[in-house]
Amino acid sequence: MVQQLPALIGVLLGVAATYFSTSAAERARWRRAQAIRWDEKRLAAYTEYAHAVKKVIGVSVRIAAHQGMHPDIDKLPLDEGLIALASAEEERTMKWESVLMLGSEDAVDAARRWHESAFRLQLIATGRISDVPWAQAVEEASRARRGFYEVVRKDIGLAIRGSSQSYEWQLARFIQIASTSDEAERRTPELPPPAPNR
Repeated sequence: MVQQLPALIGVLLGVAATYFSTSAAERARWRRAQAIRWDEKRLAAYTEYAHAVKKVIGVSVRIAAHQGMHPDIDKLPLDEGLIALASAEEERTMKWESVLMLGSEDAVDAARRWHESAFRLQLIATGRISDVPWAQAVEEASRARRGFYEVVRKDIGLAIRGSSQSYEWQLARFIQIASTSDEAERRTPELPPPAPNR
């Protein structure tokens, strides 16, 4: 019996080591599965929220076009626009709850900055504030959108691809180009009419 004791201890130690290593591997596998599951839910929350904010902004832009704030053929009269805005804002509010529950602190902050800038667009488009020019509010919304997408990509483990401008709102760039062209035209001195041929 005494001679067999070392072999018995060796077997017990082997069984214990196998048990603990298997348990550790199972726990690690479970943690990975949980992380993937929550990453998928977080990505869905971010995507749905981005879609909802863009819907609010889209309605605001159409109302602003009808009010003559920028050229666009897809115009929406104010009375119809207010109904559409209320519906879009309700959807955004519901999607916001998922971001609050699942999002990282940085993502929640970035999402809040984006929807605050979208709310400013609503107020300007519907004539409730006029202290901020439309072009400036569009630029702020574009920066907030870019900030949200950059934080979200980092949060879900994706690298920022290329220039950060690729996440900016194209309307902001269009307005910036148009205003630069208008400024250049205003600065160009008017040439005198050509002298008549004699």
